[in-house]
Amino acid sequence: MTFAEAYRYLAKLKKIPRREYLLDPALCVVYLERLQKLLDLLGNPEKKIPHYIHIAGTSGKGSTGLMLESIWRKAGHRTGLLLSPGVDGLIAHALVNGQPLRPTALTRLVTKIKSALDYYQKNKLGDVPSTFEIFTALTLLHFAEKKVEWAILEVGLGGRYDSTNVIPYKDIAIVTNIGFDHTELLGRTRAKIAVEKAGIIKAGSRVFTAEEHPAALRVIERECQQEQAPLKKISSNNYQLKKISFGQLSFVYQKKIYHLPTFAEHQIKNALLAIEAAKAIHIPQSTIKKGLAFVRLPIRLELTQRRPAIILDGAHNPDKMQATVAAIKMLRHDGIIKPTANIHLVVGFAADKNWTTMLRQLAGLKPRSIACARFTKNTSRAVAEPAEIARRFETLLPGATVRSFSQPKAALAWSRRQQKTSDLLLVTGSMYLSGEVRLLFFAK
Repeated sequence: MTFAEAYRYLAKLKKIPRREYLLDPALCVVYLERLQKLLDLLGNPEKKIPHYIHIAGTSGKGSTGLMLESIWRKAGHRTGLLLSPGVDGLIAHALVNGQPLRPTALTRLVTKIKSALDYYQKNKLGDVPSTFEIFTALTLLHFAEKKVEWAILEVGLGGRYDSTNVIPYKDIAIVTNIGFDHTELLGRTRAKIAVEKAGIIKAGSRVFTAEEHPAALRVIERECQQEQAPLKKISSNNYQLKKISFGQLSFVYQKKIYHLPTFAEHQIKNALLAIEAAKAIHIPQSTIKKGLAFVRLPIRLELTQRRPAIILDGAHNPDKMQATVAAIKMLRHDGIIKPTANIHLVVGFAADKNWTTMLRQLAGLKPRSIACARFTKNTSRAVAEPAEIARRFETLLPGATVRSFSQPKAALAWSRRQQKTSDLLLVTGSMYLSGEVRLLFFAK
């Protein structure tokens, strides 16, 4: 099997007919059962990884995972990190010591997966696992083969029945926060959503959360009590912002100064979770500081160019977009960009996201120009039509120049022509869109 054949095989897996269990909570356990059968055929790689950190939440999961991975690697541990989704394509989902899957490794792993799936289907072991479940199995197999000491797994959807919750044990469970995303599947109140996300909490794990909403927090506390898992609650106000610039911010937490290579203040909350988790396993303070100072946070308000400024961001739900808009407004408020600087947007959304709310949030930035685009590399996700996005923006912002594009590259090129040297261009709305644009700056 060649790399191209392996990639095509993974793409074909999406077309295999499967039953949908998410709409009936009583049947959701099937997701974990069918994945476990596949892992059994692969020799149970999940049991060969000594330590796990599991991260659920509406936002901040990926950033927290990247911070933890950086700290743990600085501490000398061999790490595996599963991101959902990856930044710039399939092989960016799974990192070992910060390095993505090589094409040769992916090809070898897919060959093994194909053999196991062929046996699974031939012997009618049950409903075929989903593409994400299969990739979770592939990632765990990869981590086991690479003798990863600590696997850090970001939940894909919810938590309790997410494929990553198939792992047999975990040292640390983190619930970053509880917001409103995937409400048609997880529930329409914070408490109901919290029930699903708190499902990652298991006996023997240390639990950390930055959630402060009373109803959601009660659910997390109850789950911890049932599992006899100690809980550490992080207060969002328990730090002091010391300094902020385009490339870095500094903050004080428990009388210690930390640095992050970002201007996004909301990342401090994720950093506090990472700090407390690291302290729980006795990682030295100096190592924690180094891990945070050198962490890379791709497409998380990532500054890719300074003059004129271009920022790539993957906000894809209203909670994330609220933080993004606040961070951009802060740049002007704090004088980091000139008061006269114009803001330009390249935006695109997945069709199943609450993109109309995000659109109104972005309108609050009063952008001078807006390029509405579609992401093209992830063909399995329905895309909100750029022309419809453009019509909505024209209604909200009659003074802005708005265009629609079928390709992110064309949208970016047009937006760059609108920029003056002091202006700022923000690419946001989807990790898939920003990931595609990122490849134009950081070609492999």
